[in-house]
Amino acid sequence: MFVAGLSRAEALSRLHPFKFGVAISAFKTGAADAMAQIWLEKRETLDRRRSAIFVAWGGFYLGGIQYFIYVHLFSRVLFPSAAAFVAKPLRERLADRAGQLTVIKQVALDQLLHHPFMLFPCFYCVKEAIEAGQLRASQFAAARGKYLANLREDCFVCWSTWVPAFLFNFSILPIHARVPFVAVVSFGFTTYFSFLRGKPQELADS
Repeated sequence: MFVAGLSRAEALSRLHPFKFGVAISAFKTGAADAMAQIWLEKRETLDRRRSAIFVAWGGFYLGGIQYFIYVHLFSRVLFPSAAAFVAKPLRERLADRAGQLTVIKQVALDQLLHHPFMLFPCFYCVKEAIEAGQLRASQFAAARGKYLANLREDCFVCWSTWVPAFLFNFSILPIHARVPFVAVVSFGFTTYFSFLRGKPQELADS
């Protein structure tokens, strides 16, 4: 039954990659937040509004916007040679300096531009809107203040996790192992990020 379920999931991912990615990302991010609340914070009941933040962020951004960034922008526009590089045997990849440089460029663009200036601002906007129950100029201002206050620590946590993970994933792992590896790392990272940023935050000068 488990194998049949995996086969159906794979078929859905091939037929409807965007919808499947959104659904899986929403579920995974919500589950990671639940893990943080129950396991790390020892809560007896889930904060449902907080869970809604991570489900919404997971579906909208991690599953939706990142699909466009990684599938279309990165692999088809900015780094079209990346697919050929990862399809090579490991021995050839280790000897391909140009391919390795492309990997470094992908990781640098993702971690130095995408995460600090797109992913984190989006997270704080979603969080602020759901916590306040509305999205007005005051919520954008509050989200911006929290984003700037946390940016240094958020980037440190992100880079210390994803830079080595992506370098290893893109350079060493075979193609069939890439998605499971990223899924495991992402679940762990999101669990910790929920523990770090899931609770309501008050700015020091508010």
